[in-house]
Parts: sequence; C-alpha cells; structure tokens
Amino acid sequence: MTAITGQAASSGHITLLFSVQDDDVNLINQGSRGIGFCIDPVEPTCQITVTGKHGSGKISEQIQNENLVLQQTVINTLSQLVPSVLEYDWLIQQSCRLPQQQGFGLSAAGALATALALQRALGEEEQLAYAQSFHVAHVVERKLSGGLGDVSALWAGGVDLRREPGCPQVSEILGGSGVVEGWHTTLNMLVAWRDRTTRHTSAYIDDEEWKTRIRNSGEQQLTILKQGVWDKSRWGDILTTSTGFANDSELISDAGRTELLQIAKSVISIAEVEASAHLCMLGESLVILPTSLESGLKSEKMLLMIEQFNSMGLKSIQVSLTENSLR
Repeated sequence: MTAITGQAASSGHITLLFSVQDDDVNLINQGSRGIGFCIDPVEPTCQITVTGKHGSGKISEQIQNENLVLQQTVINTLSQLVPSVLEYDWLIQQSCRLPQQQGFGLSAAGALATALALQRALGEEEQLAYAQSFHVAHVVERKLSGGLGDVSALWAGGVDLRREPGCPQVSEILGGSGVVEGWHTTLNMLVAWRDRTTRHTSAYIDDEEWKTRIRNSGEQQLTILKQGVWDKSRWGDILTTSTGFANDSELISDAGRTELLQIAKSVISIAEVEASAHLCMLGESLVILPTSLESGLKSEKMLLMIEQFNSMGLKSIQVSLTENSLR
C-alpha cells in the first residue's frame, strides 16, 4: 500500500527568565511564568518529515535516533485525539539548525513539528491539527520533564510574556489555563554556545533546591514585567530583569556560565557594538541583544562577533525573531 507523508517546521525558543509552576495535577496546566524569544536562523529551527506505512503506531528503526523517546511519546499522546495515528508505523526525519539541550527549545520544536507533520500525513483538517499540535506538545514536554513554557511561548510568537503557567486555550476544548502574549518586531540576534551536550532541563526543575531558587527569583523579576502593557516599550525591562534573574537564581554561577558571559563581553568590546549578553535558560548558551531596538545589530558586526566566538572555542549563529512559529 502507498505510504503517506507529511511535513512541518517549528521555530526554536529562548527563555531569558522563568518561574517553575508545576504543582497542578493536570499536565496541561503545568508550566512556567516567564519571558523569551521565538527564533529562527535563515531556515526554520526544526523541520520534520514523516512517512507512514500500515502498522501499529511504532517508529521505524533509525540509526542513532536521539529523539526516539520524544517522538514515540508524541505518537502515543496524539493517539488520544487522533486514533488513526496508531494504524501506521512511522519513519520520522528531523533536521535542526540549532543544537539540542542548549536552551533553544528544541524538544518543544520537535514535538510541535512532529505532531503537525503526523496529522498532515493523516489528512487532518489544518486548523484543528494546528491546535491539537500545541495541546499534544505541551503534554509531551511535561511528561518528559522538558521545557516548562516553550510550547506556550511558541503559541504566542515573537517576544513572549507567559503571565500564567500552562498551555493556553488553543481551541474551545483544547489547551489549559495558561495566559501568554507576544509582540513582534524586526530583530536580529546572535546566539553562541558550547559545542557539547549539557544538562537536560529536568536536572534543574526536578531538583527542589534549584526549583525554589528559580521560582523565587523568577517571580521577583516578573513583578516588574507583568505591570503595564507588553510591547516593545518594555525592552529596557527585558534586558534588566533577565540579568537580575541570572544573578539572583545563581544559574549564572553554574555550568561555567560566568565564563561564557566573560567571553561574550570581550567579543562585544572587540566588535564595538552597543549590545549586552544574556543567558539562554537552561543551556550553556547566550544571546547577544542590542541595547536599543531602533539601532539593532548590523550584519557586518555580527559576522565579526561570530569570527571572535569561533576563535574562542564557541559556536555561534545569527537568528531572527519570528512570529509564525509553527508552519
């Protein structure tokens, strides 16, 4: 019988600060309050192609498929909404333009794009499939102790403020109690990271001491951010509170992140740009942001900074703020 195929792509997401909120017994209502950016390099951060042949809902054998658990969990969770997904065995090909487990929201992006690609292969109506993808991806992230707010952020797009934890209501019957909003502008950024595998998010959010420090610091900074409207006028607050969170939560002193920031400050100085470096939570990575949205970061300056990061043993790439996160 002829195979069925589907494709989808998702942006990545950088979290600048957050507060763990995972006490609700319902996974769809767990998550975080926080802020961040939805991002893409020139191509979408994560692209998925699925091919299905009649079977029993399993993933076809693939060599060194490090996303096997996540992808199978997506299939199993999606089956509660779309039972026909279990009528096929699936070959799932994933291509990512940013590294996994480095604070770029790749597990959320992979879950979202996989869920949508599967439904497109099965011929689900597009609007319904879109909403179901966010619902499923959020549940999958919580099942695997992954990102607490990346899926919600990607629902809003742009520069996100997650006011209340959980998946937002994505349709009349899907989603949860999350409240998130976002704004968009033309914004180019530079991300840099250590080229090695770092801790999984669960290493922090499943540790009570880290969870308490993160929650207390995050809530303190969010008191400022939740006041007033959420738009580009808050740029200064975004830069200030993200730095305050990194310091107060003590995440800056873990996993060699202080050294990362010192390297970034040196690179910024050499390039002579009006910018500041901010940690991407919870990787060994950072983002270079302009101190003024109006001035931004010039392409030639970013190329110079990429060369400097490479010479200091870090990987780096230019990314842009994105509004349409799942397509």
